[in-house]
Amino acid sequence: MLLKLVRVSGLAWLTIYTCFCFVFGLLGNITLHIMMIGLLVALVAWFRLPPPNPTLVRSILGPDPRPGSSDTEVDWEVAHRAACLDAPENSLEALRLAHRNGAKFVEFDVSFTSCMSPVVFHDDEVDRITTGVGKIASISHSNLKKLDLATKHPLGSEFPGHVAVPDLEDFVAECLKLNMKMIIDLKTWESVEETSKVILELYAKFPGMRTMAIVTSFFPQLLYSLRARNPDIVCSVSTRPHFLSSTSFDGNIESLKPRFSGIQQFLAIIGDITYPWLLKHFIYDFVGISAVLIHKACVTPQYVSAWRQKGVRVMAWTVNDPLEKAHLRYNLGVQCLTDTLERVKPDNWILRE
Repeated sequence: MLLKLVRVSGLAWLTIYTCFCFVFGLLGNITLHIMMIGLLVALVAWFRLPPPNPTLVRSILGPDPRPGSSDTEVDWEVAHRAACLDAPENSLEALRLAHRNGAKFVEFDVSFTSCMSPVVFHDDEVDRITTGVGKIASISHSNLKKLDLATKHPLGSEFPGHVAVPDLEDFVAECLKLNMKMIIDLKTWESVEETSKVILELYAKFPGMRTMAIVTSFFPQLLYSLRARNPDIVCSVSTRPHFLSSTSFDGNIESLKPRFSGIQQFLAIIGDITYPWLLKHFIYDFVGISAVLIHKACVTPQYVSAWRQKGVRVMAWTVNDPLEKAHLRYNLGVQCLTDTLERVKPDNWILRE
């Protein structure tokens, strides 16, 4: 383990440290180089979080999926945002419908209102799926509850009454009641301490979450904060190409929309270039990651194999096409997050034509 830490830490630090020494004329100071590398290795070894017990991870994610694994062994489909094409996104109504449709695993998002109440909601703004306007972080909990999630949904007429944005605690309690495993996606990266407090309190109030829930985020610092306080929390990193520099990615360059401008955008692009390497060689081990949730466009046999060799599960998002689902399951042995639980039966006929 020490040799691994030396190799990974040295490579991760090399570029920044070399630039520093070049600017200040310290490239020839061998003693300084040895001391700094040794200090870095010691710091990484001290702050590194070991991954959860593999038995605990398997109790949530199931056995490592392989092509041909049966439905009884592996939960191949995760209801993304509670299967948001089948019912209003991230609603209790969608959760219950997903359960009736056979889902055993659900993914949902966590956001904060203006009064820091944790709710189940994906977007920064409420405009896309409600008749409201503005950022969710600027809307009070009471006003958010007045918005109807069914209003803009294509199947909204099938959900009469008021479909409210659910509170996080109520959603988790319903998942446990329905015996559905959870992937909790944290969108609250700007509030690390508040997020950690909320999630840790949930785990304390609902002990069953220990073997029923996995926490994910695009921001590893959130996951580190949680696991530093409760090492039994199983975590995954969500990721996609161009995340730091682009607000969208649909699998091609044409879909990219710049997140920043000027020097900020340039630095974000540099971050996008270096982050995949850091995730694969350093972050996953430092934080103790058990799974990677990756955009479906990135899932290849080589990608899956590389992570499996590290003991890390790969799950693909967002996969709605039956052919893509069948390919991931029967050819690669990869679970997927999907917006719809409608099935083509038998689904493997597609690959046999």
